[in-house]
Order: sequence, then structure tokens, then C-alpha cells
Amino acid sequence: MASVPAVSAGLPDPTLLLADAPRVRAALDSAGWSAGALDDLLGVTARTHLDRDELAPVLRRTRDRSPLATLARLFVAGVAVDDTDARAAGVPASWLLADGSAAIRLQPVAHGGVEVTVPHDAGRAAAGVHPEQVLGVGAASLTLAAATPRRTVARVLDLGTGCGIQALLAEDHADVVVATDRNPRAVAFTALAAALAGVDIDARSGDLLEPVAGEQFDLVISNPPFVVSPGARYTYRDSGLDGDEVCRRLVHDLPSALAPGGIAVLLVNWLHIEGEDGDERVRGWFAGNGCDGWVVQRELAAPEDYVTAWLRDTDEGSRFDRLYDEWVDWFEQRRVEAVAFGVLAMRRRTDGSGSVVLEDVVQTVAATWGDEVLDHFARRDALATDLLDICWRLRDDVRLHQVASRDDDGWLVESSVLQQSAGLRWSGGTDDHGAALLAACDGTMPLRTLFALLAAGAGIPESEAVGQGLPVVRRLVEQGFLVP
Repeated sequence: MASVPAVSAGLPDPTLLLADAPRVRAALDSAGWSAGALDDLLGVTARTHLDRDELAPVLRRTRDRSPLATLARLFVAGVAVDDTDARAAGVPASWLLADGSAAIRLQPVAHGGVEVTVPHDAGRAAAGVHPEQVLGVGAASLTLAAATPRRTVARVLDLGTGCGIQALLAEDHADVVVATDRNPRAVAFTALAAALAGVDIDARSGDLLEPVAGEQFDLVISNPPFVVSPGARYTYRDSGLDGDEVCRRLVHDLPSALAPGGIAVLLVNWLHIEGEDGDERVRGWFAGNGCDGWVVQRELAAPEDYVTAWLRDTDEGSRFDRLYDEWVDWFEQRRVEAVAFGVLAMRRRTDGSGSVVLEDVVQTVAATWGDEVLDHFARRDALATDLLDICWRLRDDVRLHQVASRDDDGWLVESSVLQQSAGLRWSGGTDDHGAALLAACDGTMPLRTLFALLAAGAGIPESEAVGQGLPVVRRLVEQGFLVP
């Protein structure tokens, strides 16, 4: 880790906790610390209570003074414990403040079959007093984790590591993990997270790609400070660059850090400005960067709603009204009509070309869908060939749901809907011919043969079956119902 001060006024220095991290890890293991154990102890609604500063429900469940209860009080609830209880739980004095409370918080996170413990600063960046505060794992972090491919690779870069959650999860499927952040305290917390887990993570200080100049990675993950705001009040969310410039800059510059065929996945905001096409704006970020792009839009918010959400996230209290007006005025001056949020994936090509696909995904997606990123680009490659020559296979998680009503002859099917239970969970209607074609897609016969059989059964020319069915098949491939 670079020797950059990790101390901010009023906040603990994470580097002072490194030496005793193995002792804390031993204490956690001995007490049976895990996400599931804490849910059993505190109740699954504990996080909601703590976010509302409702300590009573958590304290009531931790009255037995067991080691796990003591650890929960210290590192989850953030309350002081008796010195005797702390020693009995194995917590070293270096991790405690003078009043008997813990210097930091610990958050267990279970994701995709991997469980990690993430250290972070106490509370939220709510008071606005500590702009360099390092937050725990929130909705944005989990969104990025869900979209990250988990196939084993040699080198991973976690750009804008924050508390280190992405680096910790990547360590399970990479030989080398490098984590960077412009906030030295975030770098220190990531180093502490690695020490707690007993793993090696190369944590470096610096802005954007500066700490890894000249290096290349098979996978880049980034939760950058993407919030579009008038200033740089909070290091974890505000880049200080104008508008959505930080996201545009990353998409432009990241290919230099990608190995040939390498994948990058990042969270982005982009603006919809009066008189401009917002979708074309984000597509334009890829111009000349030599990458294929896939932009999965998850939200589109009016400026007023966007501002309200982020001010609520930082609990601005009496400053809310003033900050709201300043922020909305700032958007109006720039003629911003909406702010889009999504996951942006890119694949570096070796021929310097590239194309961009943008999809509006409003449905609930699977808790983990990172492999869909790799599969998407593989399908794009297949779509560039002759679809009729490929032996397509219906994806294993696809189900056909039918609604039928009773008539004099029995049950009459009124609608048939295809539904994915994994990935992006697309759904769409089909007719009897489409359902029959899909049922026959088992990977053993080329699509050309299947269309010939379908045409013979329906009594129509094969050319008509192909003409009507091929556009439908193309869309089913695009959405992942059919895979090569």
C-alpha cells in the first residue's frame, strides 16, 4: 500500500488496526461470526432498525453477553461493552476506543456462495462532517457485485475500491487482485479487509487509472464516484468533474488497462439533456475505444427525484432544502431532463472495432448475473454469423407459462409466456409454432433443419417459415433464451 496518510480529523486511522487484524479474525471465527449467525441473533430486520437509530431491538437480542453478542454490539450496533466482555470475546484493546466502543464497524456479506467481512467507518457519511468517510456495503456495491463475472481469471483491477468489497469477492476467482482508490482511507480499509480475510490484495492510492499505468487486466470492476452533482462534498460519490464526465472518461480510458478480450464492468450515470438523445450520449462514449459495449439501464430518474434520493442517502437534516434547491438549479442550468443509471460492460477487441447495445432492463434480475455479461458478448459473436447454421439450445432456466380457460372442448390456451429464472429474467410471449421450435432447440440440429421441419408440419413454404421466424429467433438469442 502506498505510504499516504489515511487519517482524517475525527476519524480513526485504519492502518493502526492492521497489526491486530489476525487476532480479530480469530475472535470472529471462535464466536461463529457469519451473516447467517448474525441474522439469527439480531433478526433479519436489524439493519433497518440500526439505519433508523433504533438500538433497543438489537440490544435486547444481545443481552446474554456471549462472545457473538459482544462482537455484534461492538462491530454492528456500535455501542460500548464492558472491558471484561471485550477481553472474553478476544477483541484486542487496539480496536477499542476509550469509551469501550469499537473504532470501526464490520459488515459480513454473503454473495454468490462467497462470504466476506468488510471493515468500514462507523455510521454513514450523513453528518457531512467527514467527506472522506468510508462507507460499508450498500445497494450500489451489491448491484456491481451481482453484475460481475465470476469465472477464474489471472488479473483483476478493482478501481474505486471503497471499503474493498469488490476486491474481496474477486480474490476468490483471480490470481492477482489490485485495488485502487483516490481516498487513502479507502485504500487503508481495503488493506485491513485483506488482513482480516488472510488474503493478498495489492491496495494502491491514486486517481482513476493513474496507479496502474502501463498494466493490463483480464477483468476490471469499478464503482466510481459516478453521482452527477454540483461539487465534491463526499469523496465516495462525487468526482469533482462536471456532469457525467467521470463515467465518459473511464469508458474512453479503460481499454488501455484491458488485456485483449478483457472485460470491464462498471456502474455509471449518464445525462439526458434537452434536445439531445441520452442513449446516443452513452453510446458516443465508446467511439474509437476499440471495445464492444453493453449498457444495461436500470433506472431513469427526473432531476428532482435524483436529488432527493441522494440527499436522503446522506441524511442532510436542516440543510436539505438549501442543498436541494442548489442541486436542482444546477441541473436546470444544464438543461438536464433526466439522469440514467445502469451497468456498463465492455470487452476489448483485438481488431480495434466495436459496437454498442443498450437495453432498458426494468424487471427484477437475479441476485447474481455476472456470467450473463460473458454470455452476452459470446451471443453477439454468434449473431454476426449465419444463425441458420448454428445448433441452438434453449437455456436450461427457461420455462413456458400458459394461461388457459375452459370451453366446451376442454382447456383453451389463451397465452403462452417464456420466462427466464436466471440472468436478467427476460420474459416474452410466444405462439404454438414458436413454442414447438424452442422445444426442439436441444443443440443437436441446426436452425435451418428445424425451420424445415416446422414448415412441413405447418404446411407452409420453408422460406416463409424462415422469413417469419428468423427475426424472432434473433431477438431470443439477443436476450439469452437461446444459446449456441
